[in-house]
Amino acid sequence: MQAAVIATQIQEMEVWMERGIDASVYLAGAVVLSVLVVWGVKRFSTYSANMIMERGGPDQIEVEKQTTTIIAMVRRILLALIWTLSVILALEKFEFDVKPLLAGAGVAGIAVGFAAQSLLKDWINGFFLITEGQIRINDVLKIGEFAGAVEKISLRTISLRSFDGSLHVISNGTVTSFSNMTMAFSYAVFEVPADYGQSAELMMGLMKRVDESMRQDPEFARLILEPIEIVGVDRFAEQGVMVKARLKTQPSRQWPVGREFNRRLKELADAEGVVIATAKRSVSLMAGSGEHRAGGMDAGPVVD
Repeated sequence: MQAAVIATQIQEMEVWMERGIDASVYLAGAVVLSVLVVWGVKRFSTYSANMIMERGGPDQIEVEKQTTTIIAMVRRILLALIWTLSVILALEKFEFDVKPLLAGAGVAGIAVGFAAQSLLKDWINGFFLITEGQIRINDVLKIGEFAGAVEKISLRTISLRSFDGSLHVISNGTVTSFSNMTMAFSYAVFEVPADYGQSAELMMGLMKRVDESMRQDPEFARLILEPIEIVGVDRFAEQGVMVKARLKTQPSRQWPVGREFNRRLKELADAEGVVIATAKRSVSLMAGSGEHRAGGMDAGPVVD
């Protein structure tokens, strides 16, 4: 009797071991497929990047951003499908009936859907944001009070990395409007104050000369798409006559181009004796019961 019980237990252990081995095969296959997917995605990403570099053109950065975003989303979807299918097949090897589980999951999903409408809204909104190409990885966005480069985008959230390193995570369902500052092309906008005592034409001439020098510089020529567009005298401000202009650049290259333009303009203005105006104001100094006025002093605190 005891020998029969032991034999039965051994048979059950063998059956469970066989099932465990079969289930392990599925899980091991999922690991192998996951590695192959990651490897294939990297190879495809490298291949597409090389193709984009060979093609070149002003839309090179745009195509690269869109490709990177779509590849990242496809990788996540493929990995999720592989592991979901592997777990289901592994459970079936243990004679676990997954049909009621799947049916229950469908009913529960509907119930959860009604209770989690905001989550569904995030997913639907995120799907359209990604597939329509409105937001890509490395784009610089302004969403409400937050601004930064898109570090990660999923069907549920957008992660923005600001200049100071802060990471802002925003639900897609809350994104009703946003500003993409790096879509197709960008503009470096300048408002340069010209001194009231000099002609604004002098400042405009310097700005054109700086633009020409930058477009002849190989480092910046590839970043600038068109010659500078000088709008003219935009308004009269406290510090001087505001000359407004803009430079069309490659996407997200307006900031390095703008900084270099300002540096060269300052050096050229100093060399030519053209004044870049600063704000001035009159400050009253009170000494005892008398009042002395100092006119035309630079703005700033005065210590008596």
